[in-house]
Amino acid sequence: MHFRFWQGTAMAGITAAAGMMVSSAAMAASVTATTAALAQEHPAMTQVLQQGSVSHWVATLQADLYLLGYHSVGADDGIFGPETLGALKAFQSANGFQPTGITSAPVWQDILAGFNLAPRYQGPMTLSVSAPAIPEQMHPAFYQQLSNGSQGPWVVTLQDDLKLLGYPQVGPSDGIFGPKTQQALEDFQTSQNLAPSGVTTFQTWRQILTGLGILGSTTSIEKAPAPPASTATAPAASAGYARTGPVAPAAQSIDGRPILAVYKVRATAYGPSLQDNYPYGPVDAFGQPLEPGMVAVDPSLIPLKSYLYVTGYSDGNLPSGGFLGRAMDTGGAIVGHHIDIYLNANSQTVSNFGIEPVTVYVLGQ
Repeated sequence: MHFRFWQGTAMAGITAAAGMMVSSAAMAASVTATTAALAQEHPAMTQVLQQGSVSHWVATLQADLYLLGYHSVGADDGIFGPETLGALKAFQSANGFQPTGITSAPVWQDILAGFNLAPRYQGPMTLSVSAPAIPEQMHPAFYQQLSNGSQGPWVVTLQDDLKLLGYPQVGPSDGIFGPKTQQALEDFQTSQNLAPSGVTTFQTWRQILTGLGILGSTTSIEKAPAPPASTATAPAASAGYARTGPVAPAAQSIDGRPILAVYKVRATAYGPSLQDNYPYGPVDAFGQPLEPGMVAVDPSLIPLKSYLYVTGYSDGNLPSGGFLGRAMDTGGAIVGHHIDIYLNANSQTVSNFGIEPVTVYVLGQ
């Protein structure tokens, strides 16, 4: 039965290659015993994130900061950009930490304290953590070829980055690549002895990320990595769903959204009946009406509001091949590698779904 419950913030999962996990031994040597012990209970406290990190742990950080009142963090897209950096520094300053813009066990502890999940950090406030440079091959920016007319969150990232590098003529960070963005980009390219093409090439992103301190100053890659394999053309989506069809094995994104994590899970289904939703009625964890594409998850594995691509099932009541959905719900029985897919169908149809092994791609914005 699908009884909703409040899980709190996401506290477990995988560490992306663009992040770093601190060992318990290293942590115990640098923070209080209380903090080191709490890190055994809350894996988030071992996650060292910085600008350029890309993972669902970043999405967790973004969601947590937003809930704590730092709305300037922007979307919980799993990409640690300038907005996330500013919000984290603001949180650190407000709580007595040095505004390094890098997460540490004490910083995570005070974040958890904001949700009554841990006591406030009581150790030395001058503690700092150095995160490693992001490997070039892992950074998703290199796959973003933007030019005049492009729109979307990556354009916002480009505009914010150029401002930070001293090019305010880029104009507002509105996600629209227009003449001002093109001129600022060309000026930056000229300053870096690059051809002023007005297009974000691999070398352009390399210089941008190096200038922001996201990449190390000494790198050895001679050419850009091959672009990710494009996904197959999708057949028409079923009513209420988006983007059906297979995903290429080497894909780095699905429908333009970067893949942040991939999980093999078991899937069940629930419907609009009172039996499935007692005592809350047919609404999701945020009180919105249930609709096709909604998925219930364990927030400690998949952050709520994450965009998902679900594939591998055989049930004929879902789009053939796979569908784009969103993690908008929770359930008392939905723990760990288990999801519940909403079906707008009668109880018998829902029951016939049974239990199926599926693959879930957690996507960024």
